[in-house]
Amino acid sequence: MLDIAELALKKFAGVKAGESILILAETETSEGMKRAFLTAARAAAGDDVSLAIYDKRAAYTHPPKPLPSAVKAADVVVTLDIYLSHTELEKEARAGGTRFLNLHPASYGALVRAFIGVDYDAMRKRGEKLAGVLGSARQCRITSPIGTDLELRFDSANEVYLGHGMARGKGDYETIPNGKVKVPTIVDSINGVLVVNGVIIPPVNELKETVKLTFKKGWVVAIEGGPEAEEYSRFLASFEDRSMYCFDHLTLGFNPKASLAQPSPPAFSSEAEKVMGCVNIGLGRAGLKGKQHTDVVAVGTTVEVDGKVLIENGKYTIF
Repeated sequence: MLDIAELALKKFAGVKAGESILILAETETSEGMKRAFLTAARAAAGDDVSLAIYDKRAAYTHPPKPLPSAVKAADVVVTLDIYLSHTELEKEARAGGTRFLNLHPASYGALVRAFIGVDYDAMRKRGEKLAGVLGSARQCRITSPIGTDLELRFDSANEVYLGHGMARGKGDYETIPNGKVKVPTIVDSINGVLVVNGVIIPPVNELKETVKLTFKKGWVVAIEGGPEAEEYSRFLASFEDRSMYCFDHLTLGFNPKASLAQPSPPAFSSEAEKVMGCVNIGLGRAGLKGKQHTDVVAVGTTVEVDGKVLIENGKYTIF
């Protein structure tokens, strides 16, 4: 664990002597992981290192007081199993120069897959090539043998976001495991069916059966399947918020080591969004804009952009 922590802090967060480091961890995060990151941070940065632990909160939720002030005062914030992305706190801290390295999940197995035996230079080049293709594309169709047939248009007014894992500059925010591109999409262009066969996080996590989502102009208008589809439907309805059914983002994964494997709910692993060749759609307004956010991941799909096959049955054609 200590070797992994040292690699994360030095290579991916670029921690330097004299910087102030704040490590945020959930109570449930393993004691070994907490100690490893605390020890590695002190060795890399010096005395201005703190570890704060608090009970699990919903993703995209601010930590308890007085931690928000500490987040904004730190040079580097390392989060273990905690999501601060899309929050006002994250935006304000980044505007002030704080950089974030988010480790989710902060489990030994996930971080071994994330760091050991992965050629990050090669993976970044793959991501840049993928982002280049998607950045110039306009039309997209996603299909699969199990019933997916979804059409949408990309938004040329915005840039493709590439997640590469390196949070070395002021205001950077990266998540490990990494390896996904976020494609700007015209919401009301999304129509058709996505059959989800990977994960729904939350509340189901790794699926045992398929869940069929029907989209009309960017909104989910039907959820069909067995017990897991019913569970997901009840979960979305429980918020009494129409925005839970609205498309929020589209990402494609390109990490050759990433796994769909999930912990038991309510914990979840964002690693599934980076699985090689997967399609991930987020629903609900992320962060403090809405009550909650969910991600659905489908694998084994075929993705065509401007009539050319980019992914065929879950495998990229460009690398």
